[in-house]
Amino acid sequence: MEEYNDEIYKELQSGMELGGGKYVIEKKIGEGGFGITYKAIQKGLNRIVCIKEYFLAGRCVRNTFNRTVQLQGINEEMFEKYRQAFVREAKTLATLRHPNIVEVIDVFDENNTSYMVMPFLEGRSLQSIVEKNGPLPVPDAVNFIAQITNAVGYIHERHILHRDIKPDNIMITADCKAILIDFGSARQFEQDKTQVQTAMLTHGYAPTEQYTANSRKGSYTDIYAIGATLYFVLTGHVPLEAAARMTEPMAEPKEVNPGIPDEINRTIMKAMQIKAENRHQTVGEFMDDLLNIKPSELVDETIGGKTVIVEKTKKWMWWAIGVAVLAVAGLSVWLALRPKVKVGEVVVKTEDFTGMGVYPMIWVEGGTFMMGDSVQNGEDEDCPPHSVDLDGFWIGQFEVSRGLWRKIMDNDPSECSQKPDGSSLTQEEVDALPVENVSHDEVEEFIARLNEKTGRKFALPSEAQWEYAARGGNKSKGHKFANGQDTPGGIKYKQDSPSRTISDSKPNELGIYHMSGNVAEWCRDFYADDFYLAKLSKRNPVNSMESPWFVVRGGSFDDDDESLENLTVFHRGYGETEQYDIGIRLIMVK
Repeated sequence: MEEYNDEIYKELQSGMELGGGKYVIEKKIGEGGFGITYKAIQKGLNRIVCIKEYFLAGRCVRNTFNRTVQLQGINEEMFEKYRQAFVREAKTLATLRHPNIVEVIDVFDENNTSYMVMPFLEGRSLQSIVEKNGPLPVPDAVNFIAQITNAVGYIHERHILHRDIKPDNIMITADCKAILIDFGSARQFEQDKTQVQTAMLTHGYAPTEQYTANSRKGSYTDIYAIGATLYFVLTGHVPLEAAARMTEPMAEPKEVNPGIPDEINRTIMKAMQIKAENRHQTVGEFMDDLLNIKPSELVDETIGGKTVIVEKTKKWMWWAIGVAVLAVAGLSVWLALRPKVKVGEVVVKTEDFTGMGVYPMIWVEGGTFMMGDSVQNGEDEDCPPHSVDLDGFWIGQFEVSRGLWRKIMDNDPSECSQKPDGSSLTQEEVDALPVENVSHDEVEEFIARLNEKTGRKFALPSEAQWEYAARGGNKSKGHKFANGQDTPGGIKYKQDSPSRTISDSKPNELGIYHMSGNVAEWCRDFYADDFYLAKLSKRNPVNSMESPWFVVRGGSFDDDDESLENLTVFHRGYGETEQYDIGIRLIMVK
């Protein structure tokens, strides 16, 4: 039974239970005008969660004996109005399923107030990152903004405006994933319709139409905030607020930071045009402009001004960099939603079933493929070409990171400890690397704990699943390496240590990274050099006949030009115990 003393406190104390005993408070991690945020443990699944309590600053006190929230300086009707808005925010988020939107997993009433429960995200806000480190490099800024823009496009399709997009409401995880949070201001909308909505805004990021309750709003309202956010992360300065811009000009981002490319400067200024009709009208238009696919036309908004036609130069190099950055993000970026794509683009849609926003997975359609290859380098043929039928499955877009391993196992067995120049790694840099030096038994323990924590059925891929995914599934073009090529360009090999899971490498036809190179990967099959020579059923084959070795696939950072065969999609390797260059990738079936 919990014991209480007479100490006066505002927040819930460590060890207190919520949700009928389902959650245990660890500590307070944040506080704002409308609530207090806690780190807690969900006992049934033994996972860390974030709990937000509706608690009006300066208007609530807590009965320290029974923990109930009591009013002070506000009437019950007003308190209840805001509490219902808090619950409405939770219920709105609970209906959304997007890798770049914070997820709500529970909402309940207790202690005369309300609570919403979300996965605990380890990371920092975009605001704090810029404040600490200064303006971001252009590729990083475009990466984060593209992820957020995709999330905003998702909610706009569901007729929801966020209304408070800003750097402080964007979390960046250790895996470079951008998460849009705080939907307290979100409202339903109809494009271009005049609607009465409470005037809630953050100066510098809100357009003029948000300064009045009764005004025309649409997708362009959030687009202004996206542009203003990009302005801040590239300059370190909050843009001049929209109301002030009616009488004085705002410095263009390129004037503040001359290193900003002309295309990005143009896109920001277009998104932040004062008149709504002069901005991008959809997130699709914004992204086309940002990537220089379809450059915009700025409108001179001074009195008597006219349209300024911006030269539509074919700056393919910047566009290519932008596409590469988006692909590296490993998430459902806007390009994945475009009905038409350019030759060479890898269009992917990912899902994260961990609930932690750290492990995007790609669906691989089932099918029939020719597994194996003819004799290579004069070696004995242990996996000749043969037809295999597979059911569909999900597979990790990247290898399992050390950050995810540490979350589940509370340890890090990996050997890589410093950068190529010999300097030390930060914890964020460590967490972004693929886990390695893990035995097959340790991997099985990791998967068991992950499944218990998430309620899912993750597993190691079979050798056949691994090869099918590496080849590109039913989109395969028959390439030799898992980079969508017949040459090793872009593969992480000839290195002293692995690269981070999300890095500047080339994906295969399915949008999967590092299935050739970086770290080799355990499969769940036992290794036998005659398994595929036997006349067995080749539908979903798995070698479960015990042997001292397990199958290892994909080659690693330690391979060189003399061992390129190890990096091919068909080469079969094997291992007995943990090694400094062997990691893992997970699959999951529906």
